Amino acid sequence: MRNGGKQVRKAVTPQMIKLIHTLKSSMNMSDDQYRAALYESFKVESSKDLTLPQAVLFADRLKAKAIAMDVWKKKRKGHRSQGLKERAGYATPAQLDYIVGLWQKVSKAPEGDQTKALRHFVSRMAGVSDLRFLTSEKVSVVITALKNMHSRSQEGRG
Repeated sequence: MRNGGKQVRKAVTPQMIKLIHTLKSSMNMSDDQYRAALYESFKVESSKDLTLPQAVLFADRLKAKAIAMDVWKKKRKGHRSQGLKERAGYATPAQLDYIVGLWQKVSKAPEGDQTKALRHFVSRMAGVSDLRFLTSEKVSVVITALKNMHSRSQEGRG
């Protein structure tokens, strides 16, 4: 962004600094290793000196390493049922979680488009615009279709 001809630098947020330090701790990274990685990547000595885009990039690198070390779990996208409780006449949170899990196994949509693709699939199968509105009557239709897709994809691997 420019402001009166000057480059405006987006400052790193406290939440991003906290994430970076949480990742550092989860990997048991020493302070010397951490500071060397910061300096090697961005020629800074503290995460507070990073710009926001730099901090996002650094956190993404740390996440990838932490996931590879099996000390960090990749966040599941499209996981909509977390805030929902049991509701009469609607799919249970466990059923919705099961649908999301099956969808992640069978979907060929790019990772960023998975939620949109699942919505489209549910709309075609059950006539609702989102998983939240899936009724207890229609949930079995969606689950059966996903199970069939999954078994066909397994057969294809032969």
